[in-house]
Amino acid sequence: MINSQLIIMYLTFIFKRPIPVMKQKRRWLYTVLILLNIPLGLATRWAPQYFSPLVQEYGGDVFSATCIFFGIRFLYPLKPLLRIALISYIVCICIELQQLYQAAWIVKLRHTFPFGIILGFGFKWSDCVCYAVGVVIALPIAWLCEQLFRNKATGVQP
Repeated sequence: MINSQLIIMYLTFIFKRPIPVMKQKRRWLYTVLILLNIPLGLATRWAPQYFSPLVQEYGGDVFSATCIFFGIRFLYPLKPLLRIALISYIVCICIELQQLYQAAWIVKLRHTFPFGIILGFGFKWSDCVCYAVGVVIALPIAWLCEQLFRNKATGVQP
């Protein structure tokens, strides 16, 4: 297992400045949230029999939006959460809108393993609603996790 102090020293050496501790903790938090989110989203597509019909139909898009939210938060851990929510929703809508583009090369690309999951296959208005739901679910999860970690770091009881 890689020592976190070693990673911090390496990143400090590369960027020539120390990385704030809160930023590091948030990145670890969002790494964990992404790693928990990905299998849930994939399970709604690959093992739908274990989920209700509603989750079978829309769960993958909701989990995609939460994963995009957590990924953008990972990249920008100090930006306001509402701004991250807005950016995440815009990214989701852009991914959905690109599905209207049906050139032969991108259709062929969509039929390969990672790109079919990331890019999707066809535009649906319901997906835009699912993305909004996913971002709205991810926002309080992120806020709550950050509050818990902040209180744990400062010793304040929630």
